[in-house]
Amino acid sequence: MSTLKHVSTDKAPAAIGPYSQAVVANGFVYTAGQIAFDPKTMEIVPGDVQVQTDRVLQNLKAVLEEAGSGFDKVVKTTVFLKDMNDFSKMNEIYAKHFGNARPARSAVEVARLPRDVLVEIEAKHSAELRYVKTNGERKRRILAVVENTQGGEEACVFVLKRRVGNAAAIYEVLPIYSDFRLAVSQSKPVSQEYVADIGKSDLTLRLSDSQGGHEVKMETSALDSLQSLLVELKRLMSVAQQKKYTRDGGTHSWVRYYEQSRITAAEAAKEPDPSEISQQSAVMSNPFINFDSAVSASNLKGIKEAWAAKEMRAREARFVEYKSQKIFVGTWNINGQAATESLVPWLQTTSEEKPAIYALGFQELDLSTEAYILVDTAKEDEWSRGIEFALQNEYVKIASKQLVGMLIMLYVKKEEVDAVSEISALYVGTGILGMMGNKGATAIRVRYHSTYLTFVNCHLAADTSMVDRRNQDFADICRRLIFPLPMQYKDYTAYAHSNPWVTGLWDVAADSSSGAGNVAAMVAGSAAAGVAPGKSAVTIFDGDHLFWMGDLNYRVPIPDSEAKAMLSAGSVKELLEFDQLTIERRAKRVFQGFDEGPIEFPPTYKFDLGTSRYDTSEKRRSPSWCDRILWFRNPLRANEPEWLKLIWYRSVMELTLSDHKPVMALFEAKIRHIHKENLLLVQDEITRELDKFENDALPVLELSENVIEFGEIKFGVACTKKLIVENKGQVIAQYQFVAKPGDKSFSKPWCYVNPPISMLLPGDKLNINITILVDASTSPALNFGMGTLDDILIFHIENGKDHFVSVSGKWLPSCFGNDLGVLCRMVKPVREVGVDGTKKILEGLRGKGDGNKKEELAEGGLDPLPPVADEEMRLSIPKEVWRLVDFVYKFGMDVDNLFLSSGDQNIAEYIRECLDTGAEFDLSILLADPDDPDAPLSPTDSESSTLKVKNVDLDVDLLLKTTPTSRPPAQVALGSASDISSDAVQTPRPRGRASAVHSAADTLMKLLGSFVDPVVPYSMYHRCVQEGYHTFVAARQLLQHFPSLNYNCFVYIVGFLKEVIASYKGRGELSAEKLGRNALMFL
Repeated sequence: MSTLKHVSTDKAPAAIGPYSQAVVANGFVYTAGQIAFDPKTMEIVPGDVQVQTDRVLQNLKAVLEEAGSGFDKVVKTTVFLKDMNDFSKMNEIYAKHFGNARPARSAVEVARLPRDVLVEIEAKHSAELRYVKTNGERKRRILAVVENTQGGEEACVFVLKRRVGNAAAIYEVLPIYSDFRLAVSQSKPVSQEYVADIGKSDLTLRLSDSQGGHEVKMETSALDSLQSLLVELKRLMSVAQQKKYTRDGGTHSWVRYYEQSRITAAEAAKEPDPSEISQQSAVMSNPFINFDSAVSASNLKGIKEAWAAKEMRAREARFVEYKSQKIFVGTWNINGQAATESLVPWLQTTSEEKPAIYALGFQELDLSTEAYILVDTAKEDEWSRGIEFALQNEYVKIASKQLVGMLIMLYVKKEEVDAVSEISALYVGTGILGMMGNKGATAIRVRYHSTYLTFVNCHLAADTSMVDRRNQDFADICRRLIFPLPMQYKDYTAYAHSNPWVTGLWDVAADSSSGAGNVAAMVAGSAAAGVAPGKSAVTIFDGDHLFWMGDLNYRVPIPDSEAKAMLSAGSVKELLEFDQLTIERRAKRVFQGFDEGPIEFPPTYKFDLGTSRYDTSEKRRSPSWCDRILWFRNPLRANEPEWLKLIWYRSVMELTLSDHKPVMALFEAKIRHIHKENLLLVQDEITRELDKFENDALPVLELSENVIEFGEIKFGVACTKKLIVENKGQVIAQYQFVAKPGDKSFSKPWCYVNPPISMLLPGDKLNINITILVDASTSPALNFGMGTLDDILIFHIENGKDHFVSVSGKWLPSCFGNDLGVLCRMVKPVREVGVDGTKKILEGLRGKGDGNKKEELAEGGLDPLPPVADEEMRLSIPKEVWRLVDFVYKFGMDVDNLFLSSGDQNIAEYIRECLDTGAEFDLSILLADPDDPDAPLSPTDSESSTLKVKNVDLDVDLLLKTTPTSRPPAQVALGSASDISSDAVQTPRPRGRASAVHSAADTLMKLLGSFVDPVVPYSMYHRCVQEGYHTFVAARQLLQHFPSLNYNCFVYIVGFLKEVIASYKGRGELSAEKLGRNALMFL
């Protein structure tokens, strides 16, 4: 299964939202885009694009290092710039960080970046290697190139092995001397683990030295991921050659220390402590403890069944008794003749040799044209009578299969009939067009006692020159002879686990000693095979004994006169050297993994009919051993010579009815008998062991705490706490946060968890960042008392027990995410009114309307005084809106790019807090020059030093009344909370007047955009789009249908923006179109 690992480090900014800092998948590291956040303060670092680029790359480096990577392994980066004019400045810092590494890169200019930073960078890195052991086993390892920086550029290649609960161990050490060699080639693994991937192109990396005779072999599916490593290796190889580093040259002395730490066979052979042996043995034998992957619910059943099957095979001797039985195998091409001769010379055996089973194969049983179309059993019946007469009716035919002229029949002793079950018979045509039945094979598969026997009878392509075609016919028959599974097995996996002691296709595929693995791999890789788990078929290689007989048609390609002369001289062995089948088998082009008995009989083809005289016709075919019998060498029984023995291998020369002579072989085979009582005892024993292993291997993840208190939570301010997870168990543990029953998400929308899912090796620790961030979508429910900052997170461990993590915080009410009508009824600050007061005001508004009257915008401009409550304590617009407009209007008319640039996050947070608490804006902070604290507060207002006054009770007046054209300085700072002063709100560091103005403008737009029902009501959207843009008169008329509070606020904001356009003196043109895109969209 494809596994994911989420990366999290406190050396880079925490992920605030539903994403991770990086994710490792299939050896690739995918990083999230990094911006110029300081990970300690979670604030944007001040400065130009170079300062921000430096911070971005520091963050990116921390994430890559946490993932086990670095800049030198990066394959591709993407740089997002707010202004492409900053490219050269960014590139200067970028080059310093990446040094000699030159990954592919894209640079893109974008309209806007998160938090309005100037640059964002993401990276991608790949690294996955499989170490190939001498026995072909593959293990994941870390390949590292280490260079001695103390001079000389001496280097060494390490293969590192991850150790549970400890640092990585050095598995291989290969110093880079002048004879160091590096080679890359394609490879196709054929082991059991990779047989399903045959056909995919893997790449083999070989590192070796000629003097030491040492080679390290690694495999990867993505060589491009190792590009930087290979480049470095080649550079160091060049250095070694130039400086003539040799094994005896006195260099690389520092490597000896690491060689002593290397895990060697000698160290493994040392006598360890008995307790360590016991513990290590228990861990390594536990099937649920896998250091390369996690055990999940999806593969738990498969692990149990596979381990039980393996143990059943290992303990087979405790419930199985093997008895020897003789099996007779015979083949005869009868040239379409009738059974006119007695078959006793062919089938008769001595009393001591009497077999339990006869398997007989015929070729050219019927040479008529009708045989291709009609199925006629007359020929089979005729020959069956002759066979049964020769066998003296002591045997019963239990199965047969005919394909045109090919026929296979299976006879069993009468007393053994009940021991035969699961009988399958089928055929495959390989003749004309690769399908017709003039050539091909018929086959029978049976279960005899508890042993599976397979018999294949074939007739391969004729003619001396058709060697390659005969080889192909063999391969096609192997691939296409597929037997259906017995009904009691739902799929191949169920069959294999129920018969673990029986050799399977995967056992054959894993056998590299005889070449049979190549044949089995070909069968496994065929779409027609259908033997992968979940399929319902088995191959001829799934069984205990496989016998192959037939007219294989391999010839002796020399003149018949030479062949006959050699036979007359008794030189049978010399003539066999020309036998095509012998030559092809030696070259391992056909019948890989099969054996054949020594041939001591003359060639069986071709004879004049009715004689034992070799062909005297015009064609004078050379005498050949066309008729053969072979058997497959069971790879699981390769060291058991008694498993299947050939007693004799013969031909019968006296039978003359055909141009072929019959061939027969007698075998003694081990037949499995299972004692059911003992089998049940072993199964119970294995079940108990599995239960114990499963309990020992339960994943154990410990949490640093189960209750997380966040304290006070403000609007738009992310608060993050760390939850430390440690794997205390012996197995890889995978966790994920899961949703509660009935919920779609595992957490409430204001809570973010990173990483929400991950995997930990034994002994590993992981920091999980849990963040509370309340925004415009989640604050309304909190402001109106319809929700609280309380949640229970379910920490689910795969195959383990769940943990429950309580998350809570205290919500501080805010004007953001509030209701326009509620704010206009709120004379005091929202923080003082509280949640209960806000809820009470909202309930009072329901069904009554806002009750306010519409006010016309004065022609003279904006009133510098705050809105005034009427006799029912209702404001025409929210006082918070007025405070922001008042600040921007008084101090921002000469600030460059007003409403087009973003402000400072710390300043914006301070402004929001002043709005919510009713505290005065500390103008000495907001307007101060950060570089010159003694400078005047405002460069355009000589009376700015008198602007800061004490809080006073709100004196109300209608804001929208006509006012004089002159605008005197503000006399009061809005606020009514008598117990709150500016000193109660934490002030930020001065950023300058421009930054304060931009921050206030940002805050204004976010406030307007956060209202539950926006200034332009949802109910009016359609009409505004359809009617409001035709003419000014139409827009004015449509505006009259707005609710009075929405009308007043809309007119006020539009009037303010008109004044901004008229009075603006800063750089950067302000037009109605620009303001419409950047400001009015929040209405």
